[in-house]
Amino acid sequence: MIDIFCYNKLLEIATKGFTMTNLIKHKRVEFSELFYDLVFVYAISKTTALIHHLHHGVLSLDAIFGFLMSLLVLVNSWMIQTVYTNRYGKNSLFNMVVMFVNMAMLLLIANMITNDWQSYFHTFCWTVGTLTLTLFFQYLVEYFRKSTTSANRKSIKGFLWMTGLRTVLVYLAALLPIHLGIHVYITGILLTFIMPVLLTRKVSHFQINLPHLIERISLLVIITFGEMIMGLADFFTLEHFSIHSILYFIIMINLFMNYFGQFDHAIDEKGENKGIFLIYSHYPIFIGLIMITVSMSFLVNPEAHHLFATSFFYAGIGLFQSAVLSNGRFNKSYLRYNKFFYGFQAGIFLVGLILSLLFSAYPTVVISIATLMTLAMEIHFTHFYMAQTKKFSTPNWELF
Repeated sequence: MIDIFCYNKLLEIATKGFTMTNLIKHKRVEFSELFYDLVFVYAISKTTALIHHLHHGVLSLDAIFGFLMSLLVLVNSWMIQTVYTNRYGKNSLFNMVVMFVNMAMLLLIANMITNDWQSYFHTFCWTVGTLTLTLFFQYLVEYFRKSTTSANRKSIKGFLWMTGLRTVLVYLAALLPIHLGIHVYITGILLTFIMPVLLTRKVSHFQINLPHLIERISLLVIITFGEMIMGLADFFTLEHFSIHSILYFIIMINLFMNYFGQFDHAIDEKGENKGIFLIYSHYPIFIGLIMITVSMSFLVNPEAHHLFATSFFYAGIGLFQSAVLSNGRFNKSYLRYNKFFYGFQAGIFLVGLILSLLFSAYPTVVISIATLMTLAMEIHFTHFYMAQTKKFSTPNWELF
């Protein structure tokens, strides 16, 4: 069940409009888009479950591989649909029907995301291929629409090649024995993962509605934070409530405030940003948040290998923080981070990592260090933001 936190965010975004700067007209997030996102609450939960079980104190490589590939397919499909909606989508009956069909297929896909994925491989491929085919048809309809400009047709061709290639390769994988099909499947997924970068690299006519895209991606991040909250709920029972509960909660708040500060306040929504870097930088954000979520239980699990649990925890924090900070080059001019800012953030992280590895056998110490580390990072960002805003702009914050 989606938590109240995510639900309130859905309602907030649904009633919010945007002023267009790099596209020609005002665009708002539609309720149909938010309804579509709900299926990812369940899908992300199923994906997280892939790396919840330890074997001899560590995660197996098969579990990590299954987790990464599953998350890649889910998020990539979401991104392709979101870019289509962002650039061409209308709240039409056709687009809504396609979204509803995709929701049904995503539920089916989510229930095939298990550690025993080999037994579902061929059915999984048929379903993913059909999901991609619906995305192909959406772009195809837009391509032949009379109102579509020649510039838009050029960029649509790229997405037709991308979704068409993935459909063919994934269907081909479904027809082959698993020992051959898995390689074809991975090739198809990875090729179509990198194709948008190549297609938009030197394409001046590729435009994106940046405020709309930020709102859409941030909602998926909120949903991923929702998964973290559901994981933290186990620490907030009368039987298990402890200092760990409070420290984990503070860590989550620090991470959220860091993301919120960057993408709701610092980033320049009026800048020349095609959105491709924004999209791809969120893959490590999703991966990192899920790694942090599962590591919270690993750190206090007496059967877990302490050094592995600590390393996995910090790898998640590192992925999240580095991906958030990497978007600093798209900030408002006076909020772009300098070398000192990046160096100081990296220094805080390295100190926390080294100390935690040294005390990895003591979970409370590791969690305390991580809490202080993430708090220091957030305080550093907040100080930078407030100082620069007071100097070059008009502050818009109040205590009450």
